[in-house]
Amino acid sequence: MNWQDFINSLQSMTWLIVQCVGVLLITILSILVARSVRRTFLDYWTVAWICLSLSLISLAISTRAYAQEGFFLALYLFGEYAFGYLFIAGCRNYATGARLVRRHLSALIPFGLLAFVLALIKSDFNRRFIIHAAVLAGFFIGALIALRPARGRDPRSLGLRVMAVALLLLALDFMHYVAVVSYIIWIDQSLQYLRFTAVVDLILEILLGFGTVMLVLEDARHEVEATNRELVAARDRLEILARMDPLTEALNRHAFHSLFEKQQDFSDHSSGCAVVIDIDNLKPINDRYGHTVGDAAIREVARRIRSVIRADDLLFRWGGDEFLILFFNMNEQDAHKRIEKMNAALNSIQLNDHSSTIPLVVSYGVEAFSAVNQIEQAIDKADGAMYVNKHSRKS
Repeated sequence: MNWQDFINSLQSMTWLIVQCVGVLLITILSILVARSVRRTFLDYWTVAWICLSLSLISLAISTRAYAQEGFFLALYLFGEYAFGYLFIAGCRNYATGARLVRRHLSALIPFGLLAFVLALIKSDFNRRFIIHAAVLAGFFIGALIALRPARGRDPRSLGLRVMAVALLLLALDFMHYVAVVSYIIWIDQSLQYLRFTAVVDLILEILLGFGTVMLVLEDARHEVEATNRELVAARDRLEILARMDPLTEALNRHAFHSLFEKQQDFSDHSSGCAVVIDIDNLKPINDRYGHTVGDAAIREVARRIRSVIRADDLLFRWGGDEFLILFFNMNEQDAHKRIEKMNAALNSIQLNDHSSTIPLVVSYGVEAFSAVNQIEQAIDKADGAMYVNKHSRKS
């Protein structure tokens, strides 16, 4: 049986054209997706689909250019081998990140030689097609194996499942060609089973093409989701930085206004005390010892305040040397006791390993509130009480 007879028995020209058009559409879709979504594995798959398109076009031409059937047949065979090889490369890159380098392309040389040998041998093409089908089945099995790490990493991926099913069916399809063609050669040469197999091949190739597109879209979605998570985390970090005073790690005025925009969040803290604290004589400390020691004094006051407040209470750096404490569910007498205890502890401290102790004293004012919407009014009254306290200390 010559090559033209084999083509006539394998598939009609109509179904071959249908297969060419179907694969071309998959190729165009892959090219368009590759232009929008930059992925190395998608580039490999796109080139693979281009090779398969050229391969099928060469097959169609060979049926109309009998004098050059050997050349176009070799292009058809080698194009399908290149498709299989590049598809494996894309699967490996997706699963492990492995990339093709120039020396890897040398692995195609034996397949090129095989393609030209099979094309030039003047014998029944059915016998040569057995080898060709077996090689293609090996490529599809290799691609399926290359995807295994990705399938273990993301077993719920629908794109991976579709691709795995398509690769498995294509491998079985070409392995069954080996068995059927062998049966035709040695048992029943009149069998017309392979006449319309181009349709089956096209259906499986379309399934594989959609699997690749689904996989690319899933990967892009995962990237967008990961980027969104990073942006949310960055936003949260920036929000924390925006609400926190970097010197004392206390909350700042921006945090105060943000927290009390929604007063229902403090329904369990409807009453308590507002305490405004101001460090006495901070300017002389800065003038005498430097601003580094002055900053240490501010940090030390913040640290001592934390030692007398509870987990539910809030501490704000209200100004340069002013702090605001919100004691929830606490009366004024208890608030006074806590601040006086802190004031006593500030009388003898060392700042920045200074050789001598630097006594710190704070003036403060306390004002009770019975509802959350009274807090700002209580702060104003506590601020006034603090100034009265400061002036009485000076006098």
